[in-house]
Parts: sequence; C-alpha cells; structure tokens
Amino acid sequence: MFGVRRHSTEIPQNSRLSWMLLPTNKTGKSDSSSNNSNSISSSNDTTDMLTKAGYIHQSSAGIFTLMPMAQRVVDKIECIVDEEMGRVGGQKLAMPTLLTQNSWLKTGRWESTGEELFSLTDRRGSTMILGPTHEEEVTELVRSTVTSYRRYPLRLYQTTRKFRDETRPRAGLLRGREFIMKDMYSFDVTKEKAIETFWTLEAAYRKFFDRIGVPYVVADADSGNIGGTLSKEFHFVNGSGEDTLLECTNCGYTANEERAQGVSTGAQPLADVYCVMVQNAAKETLSARAVVVPKDHKPSMLKISKEIPIGPKQSLVVVSIDSGTNGVDEALDVAVRWQGSLRNPMLLGASATLVDSCLRDPGAQTQCATHGAELQHWGLDGTISWGDWHVAQSGDTCSRCRSGVLQAQRSIEVGHIFYLGDKYSRAMELSVLYENRQTPVQMGCYGIGISRILQAVAECCQTGKQGLRWPLSIAPYAVAVLPLVGADRVPEVYALLSEISVDGYRPFSDNIAVDDRDHLRPGFRLNDVELLGFPVTVVLGKRFATAEEVEVQLRIPHLRLAIAESVDGIHVSGDDHDCRAYVKLDKLSAFLTTVIQGLADSLAVPVPK
Repeated sequence: MFGVRRHSTEIPQNSRLSWMLLPTNKTGKSDSSSNNSNSISSSNDTTDMLTKAGYIHQSSAGIFTLMPMAQRVVDKIECIVDEEMGRVGGQKLAMPTLLTQNSWLKTGRWESTGEELFSLTDRRGSTMILGPTHEEEVTELVRSTVTSYRRYPLRLYQTTRKFRDETRPRAGLLRGREFIMKDMYSFDVTKEKAIETFWTLEAAYRKFFDRIGVPYVVADADSGNIGGTLSKEFHFVNGSGEDTLLECTNCGYTANEERAQGVSTGAQPLADVYCVMVQNAAKETLSARAVVVPKDHKPSMLKISKEIPIGPKQSLVVVSIDSGTNGVDEALDVAVRWQGSLRNPMLLGASATLVDSCLRDPGAQTQCATHGAELQHWGLDGTISWGDWHVAQSGDTCSRCRSGVLQAQRSIEVGHIFYLGDKYSRAMELSVLYENRQTPVQMGCYGIGISRILQAVAECCQTGKQGLRWPLSIAPYAVAVLPLVGADRVPEVYALLSEISVDGYRPFSDNIAVDDRDHLRPGFRLNDVELLGFPVTVVLGKRFATAEEVEVQLRIPHLRLAIAESVDGIHVSGDDHDCRAYVKLDKLSAFLTTVIQGLADSLAVPVPK
C-alpha cells in the first residue's frame, strides 16, 4: 500500500522536498574519467558534488540524467535564452535529432568531422546521423521553404539535445557525449546585413550572460570545423577550464590562445626552425614546409592549416629542425639548407618557407630574397610566405596596441558565435534574387551550451565549502524554508516570501522550496540545504519559537553586503560567500528586499526576470 501524504493545500506539492526525487548523499561519486590535469580534476570534483547533491545521475560514460533540481536550473537558463532571443527577432523551432547523410556530404563535413559523428544504419540501409549541430539541416529547410528576398532576414533557433562521440568523455557535463545546446541560425541577403546581425547577436549574448550573473569574458576565436571568418567565444574565467585565454593588460584585447596574436619582444629577435608535414592516415608525408618562428614559441597548427590545406583523413605534423640560439639570418640558412637537402619540388609544394611576421626587418627581407634565389637555383619555388605562424603566449607584447602585455588565464567556454558567410548556402544552393542578381544567402550561427552552463556555473561559484551555490537567476529555488519548529507557521512564511517585490519583480514567487521532511534529523536537513546551494535559506529554529526570529542564511555568488547600515537593528555575520542574520518575521520582507536590490546594484545589471 502506498502511504498518503497529508499536507496543507496552501503550499504546492512541487515546492515540497518530501515529494521530490532528491537522492542526496555524502559520498556521491561519478565515473568521469580523470587524469593528472588540475583543471580536469577540479571539474570532476564539481561533477561529484552535483552527483552528491542529487542534481545529476550518470547513465554511462559521458551521458547523464538531469534530476528534477538540475532540470529546474536548465529550465531557467532556457527561459532567459528565449527572452533574449525573442528580443532580437528569434523564432523558435524544433529540428529533428536524426539527420540524413546527404547534406553533410554536400558540405564536406561528413569527412572533416570524422569519428566524432554518431552514425547508424536504418533497416533500409540508409546512413543516419545523431545531430551534433544543424547548419546543414536548417539551410535545407530555408532553401525549400523561402523563395523571396522579402522573407529575409531570418533568425531561427532551437534548444535541443546534441551528440558527439568523444574519444574520452570527461569533466561531467562539460565534455559529454550527449548535451543540451541552444543554436540559432541567421540568414541575410547581403554580407553587410549578415555582419550587422552578428554584432546584434553578440550584444544579445552579452545581455544573456549578464543575467546569468557569473563574470564572463568575450574572446576572439577560431571557427574550427563550423567555418566562417568572424568568430567570438564567451567564457567563464576559472582555473578548471580547458581553454586558455590571453588578455592584454593595456587595451583589453582578448583571444583564445589558439587564435591570439602576440609579438615576441627583443631588439635582435631569435628564431627557431620547424618542419611542418602533411601526412595521410598511413603516416606517409605528402608535403613539407620549413617554418621559422620566434624562439621559444611553437608553430601554430591552426594558423598554418589556413595556409596549407589538409584533406580528409590527413593531419599536420610538426618536427623541430633547429632550436638553437639563431638570429633570423641563421634561422633562414637552416631552413634553406634543410629544404635544399630534400631537392623535391613535389614534396615541398608551392611555397617553400613560412616566416613569422614578427621577425620581419629590412635585414631579414634581404636574406629572404637571397635564400629565395638559392632555392630557385635548386629548382624549387623560393617564395617566402610572411604571416602569424606562432602560438602566442603569456608575456608576449599585444599585437593590437603594441604597449600592453598578454597575460594567460584558464576559462570554460560556454558560448560561441560565428559569421559563416556563404559556406553552407553555396554548397547547398541556397540563393536569392536580389537587386537583379542571384546571390548566395549569407549565414551566421550562434551557440550556447545549456547543460554546459549548469556545470560551469557550479564550478565557478564554489567556495571550497560543503555545498553548491547558485546565482538567483538560475537557482532551482531562490529560497528554501526549513522548519525545525513551527511547522504550522510555514504557510504564513511561504505567503510572506511570495509577496516580496523588488522594482515590481517578485523574485520568490513560485520559487520557494519547503523542506518538510520532518522524518529526517535537523542536522541532516541543515546540511542538505547547504549542499543544494539555495541562495537564501530561512530557518525556523528555537529563536522563532521564543522571539519570532528566523535565521536567514545567504549563499549568493558575488554578493556585497552592507545590510547592518541598510536595515536598522539587523546584524549580519559572515563573509561575501556565507552570511547569516537573525531577523524578526515582520522585518523579513524589508531585509530580503534590500539583499536582492543590493545584488542587482553590485552586479550593475537589472534584477533577473
């Protein structure tokens, strides 16, 4: 027989912890892979914390069930997404998860994406894909349904589950094989309009992350396999992140390490010489180049791949030729001698030597001309290709302002936006007649990692104490009521909290958890609300029974309080991470109103709505 729960009907059942699937425990442990990296270890600690707190449950490697608490966090993130995308004309749709192979063959991504694609064969022998992204699908949708330029611009988005066959899933929700993502796709008739759309969405993303309430940075980035020529990433700065950002101390220029441009300093710069080879799957060398970069810097495979195209199932391999204390002239000598020793124009390709631009000076240019002539004497193309071929690093001079220094910081990527141009529209024949000319439609795509944000926020807002901490905007419940005594007064407290208003916004309405699990020990329940990370906890304890004072516990990230001066007679103890105060019930509303308003002021953003 099932027991019948007898509760007051004044408090919704979904606000009662006794009704919730909430498997909190003291030893929650995920099976996430780990290695010696501090960043992965820290992320696994957060994964374990989310498991311990009953937010997630691991189904298999890289695949998790989001429990009711986590789903509430995701719902709130998606709500902010929908509001901000709606403000810029976004139309929400739902595209299929199961995709056909044909469109991916047209764009070339079937080969270039490789083994990360989850694919399967149906009973008819057709190859299908579990979608990791939807550029091809949405391009085909627009091609088959939009026939006039008057229907543009279009901004279409969805929030859905996506799939990637990670070689080694790790760090919980940060690098799983199944994840929730918001992806928007924009369509414009001209490049100018498409660039304008890119910056409109960049501003919308800033508003979205402002409302999440965790400090973030925007960085120049590479477009990777998605494609395009303009790309920005949004990051939460945190030591557990897998990405490294470089930021200028003077002008604020910020870029992902793989994309950053830095200048090696020194009156007489030294150089190292490398060989970069294109190899096939059998490790056979198809072509080779000498690359001259600043000393103690590595060649950037990402940047070099823009100059040396590689085909499907091919890879770039770098080998050091000489890492001595070479001046630029000596380094070029080494490069020329190595290339001359090959005496193979087919192997060397069309442009024999890549020389980093930050090594460029009049003397170097003279030497390059000399060495070019020498290579031509051997029957090789002596062209010198100048460019940014090295990986920038902390301590380099900023290439933008030439006065600041680049400093490194670890981060977690949570959003990425791209201007795609006509990469997909041209491949899939999406064009429009505009101003008497048939032209490919210009596209952009804009992604936010929804489930990734859940874990990234948990990671960034931890303080090393027992539990999680959530910003008010996305906390599963903004406030928890814990009645250790006075259970009959809980509906009164619930109603009081529901009516609190800050600038017309009710932060606690339908946002209150009541821990009515009176069969559990008080200490267990107190530990649980701390573990769960509710921003505000109202405890009805002994002082409530004798003096109608509730204990208010505040665990709000980035909160800066000066409440003792703001609300007469209320003393607040603790720090910015964990504050406590005893408040008369009749002053609770004024006290929490001051707290919420102070939070909005400290973040310099509106109260989350």
